[in-house]
Amino acid sequence: MEGPSLFLAAELLAPFIRRVIIAVEGNTKIGKERLNEKTILDIFSWGKHLVFQFDDFALRVHFMLYGSFEATLKDKKITGDYPKKNVNPRLSLIFEKDKIIIYNSSLKYLETPHAMNLYDFSIDIMSTEWDSDKALKKVKNYPEDEIADVLLDQTIFSGVGNIIKNEVLFLIKIKPTTLIKDIPNSLLKKIIKTTQKFSFQFYEWRKQFILKKNCKIYRKSTCPLCMGKLCRKKTGKRKRISFFCLNCQN
Repeated sequence: MEGPSLFLAAELLAPFIRRVIIAVEGNTKIGKERLNEKTILDIFSWGKHLVFQFDDFALRVHFMLYGSFEATLKDKKITGDYPKKNVNPRLSLIFEKDKIIIYNSSLKYLETPHAMNLYDFSIDIMSTEWDSDKALKKVKNYPEDEIADVLLDQTIFSGVGNIIKNEVLFLIKIKPTTLIKDIPNSLLKKIIKTTQKFSFQFYEWRKQFILKKNCKIYRKSTCPLCMGKLCRKKTGKRKRISFFCLNCQN
């Protein structure tokens, strides 16, 4: 799950704020019993984290590459990005009549009554505090790195994942293997601006369940511009899959 999906998740799960957990289940080893009979005081997202705030501690859910969630709220189902196929829940928070289920995620307790203060929202792509100038300065610190790697750096673009990376680079028409030092300053600014703009577009599409329909290049085989075959390979130090057109992204 990428930042826009977590931003939406925090919105969708907001009705659980002020509700009491009456039971917990799941295969997590963090000591889930601590959550029993606790009241959720706040739910917020930061990058790929979803945070549940309680009285004197918080639960941080890191969704990594394939994590997701689902919930039932007044008989309505709320889901994350990926469908579940025979996956055991990492953690289930059970309320009177309703439930939140978390899958394939890393869970950690934050020992603070104010978890939000632990995060730098100026690097969160979905935050109103997002600082594009700060992002540009950080990007320039990696002249020998590929742009695809830098866009996935969560210390610069918290919340950006592989979908956003691929779609933005296609929109800008630049190869994912291009080194930062070979990208003009004006184009770097455009990439940063487009990344933020596309992240909010991602959020709108995700909310309407039309994200996959609107992706131009991610997990596609044919370029929508030249109709040529797309290149699909692992790029950079991170070895994440990149989809790109050798004709159009030059």
